[in-house]
Amino acid sequence: MDGLTVTRRAGWANVRRFSGRLCQGAAIATLALLSAKPAAAAERVIVSLGILSDSIQVSSLERYAKTGEVAPDLFDFLRFVPEERQKAARAGLTAPAELGVIPVAQFLYSPQGEILLERLGRVIESEARQPGFYAIRAALILAAADQEEGLTFINVLKKYPTSGIRLNLGRGLEIFRELNSLIEETQRATRAIEQSARAQAQFEPQIDWATQPDLRLPGLFTWEMRSLELQDPKRSRRFPVDLYLPRYSIKDLANPEASANDPEAPVNPATPASSASETGNAKWPLVVISHGLGSDRSSFVYLAKHLASHGFAVAVPEHPGSSRAQREALIRGRAAELSEPEEFIDRPLDITYMLDALTENRAIGPLLDLERVGVVGQSFGGYTALALAGAPLNLPKLRQDCGQLQFDQSWNVSLALQCRALVVLQGPEQFRDDRIKAIMALNPIVGSVFGAESLGKISVPTFVVASDSDTVAPALLEQMRPFQGIQSKHKYFALVVGSTHFSFIQEGNSVLPEPIAGPDLAVARRYVEALSLAFLQTHLRGQSEFEMYLSSRYAQSIKQGRLGLSLVRSLPEKLR
Repeated sequence: MDGLTVTRRAGWANVRRFSGRLCQGAAIATLALLSAKPAAAAERVIVSLGILSDSIQVSSLERYAKTGEVAPDLFDFLRFVPEERQKAARAGLTAPAELGVIPVAQFLYSPQGEILLERLGRVIESEARQPGFYAIRAALILAAADQEEGLTFINVLKKYPTSGIRLNLGRGLEIFRELNSLIEETQRATRAIEQSARAQAQFEPQIDWATQPDLRLPGLFTWEMRSLELQDPKRSRRFPVDLYLPRYSIKDLANPEASANDPEAPVNPATPASSASETGNAKWPLVVISHGLGSDRSSFVYLAKHLASHGFAVAVPEHPGSSRAQREALIRGRAAELSEPEEFIDRPLDITYMLDALTENRAIGPLLDLERVGVVGQSFGGYTALALAGAPLNLPKLRQDCGQLQFDQSWNVSLALQCRALVVLQGPEQFRDDRIKAIMALNPIVGSVFGAESLGKISVPTFVVASDSDTVAPALLEQMRPFQGIQSKHKYFALVVGSTHFSFIQEGNSVLPEPIAGPDLAVARRYVEALSLAFLQTHLRGQSEFEMYLSSRYAQSIKQGRLGLSLVRSLPEKLR
């Protein structure tokens, strides 16, 4: 679900503190919504709580933003707000959003944008207590179209089509209480998983990890990258694929760094020193990496290179209907939404078609073991991996959960994306590809489109990685509870405490702020490199000596910085 909610605050803790005390919460909630969610009245903002209400003049807010002057009608709200938050509120009132009218309008008219407006409209109403859906949208678009002032909160006030707007603080606080309940449940589940990991470690052999190979380090193989352009005529779908193929030479074994990526080094998958030949197979096992919503082939280059250096061929397709290019098309007005509903069908079919195309490719196909394929997917890519592993889409559950979203009864942002599947799915869909022998899903969005029942159909080794501070695909709803339905004999669950939905993504030159991306991103990615390598060596390549790394003790041994790491084989029953 990347890119869809980049303006949301990523840490649960910030939101939890926000809703703690009612008196301060009322004042802080007012200022936060006014400064962060551009929606207010042209002349006044009426704040209501039950039968009580008070109003703030727009002119008072504008003077406060520009000069710091506190008018009497603003004083009662500000006296509950710490000085440092007042500074942030002042800045937020006039801070411009660098967005033009086309991307704003396109997003607000997309299904995802309308869901957001629906949620806002239940808290931000007209003075006559009518939902503010259309008024909010009009004000945002008009402000974005204003070339002089642009999309600022104060300018949205001026463009709002009614003389007064009512902030229903009672409903707002009720929503925050619901969110707080989800936060507390997630925190309890996190503690239970950490306790379970410590208990599991007591039954695992003690190993001196300093004497064992460090899976976080590059392997002995160099690699080369080849790009392909595939076109599936049956679907009229064209998409690119980057292939990372291991390379090997004797001098690499003697001094791996001296000849890294030497273009003269021959492609030799049958070399006796290769891991492939050690298992009696002269072909490279293939790992497919499926990116998330709004991402592309570059998002997991670090992982592709790491796996290739350890003797895996890696294929990274780009899914055109849910890629970074699709996101940019939305911004430029060339697309109607962030992800096309057909992506729920096309994404797994992309992988199947790619495997067929590689099989027929005379230059590359003979190098690959295409009957022994692993898939690593993040977010929407996690859905893709699980679909290919044999989880059928669960339409009854999806319809039920989407009904809850319609009535504003869910804080699961990823559900807005999952519900789009109902547009194109008419009956049960099955995308299982028997060539897929192991899957790893990072922050997958599967709670409604599959649910525990459909995930119970998966029999291949499965590894799920979750982030406790994921506000896009909440871990409790999208990974923890669904994971309990998986019946595979070999299944693993890792929880990276302190990470977010974006912690495992490589964003190239763009750097997301820490509240969104999370801390210690290099550490988060090393966790992914080490755990994926251990999992794929064990269950794709069949090297049982790597199974010792799939343990709670190993996860504890590589914990670093501000990110905790717990690895378990099963989750506590009380999470159900």
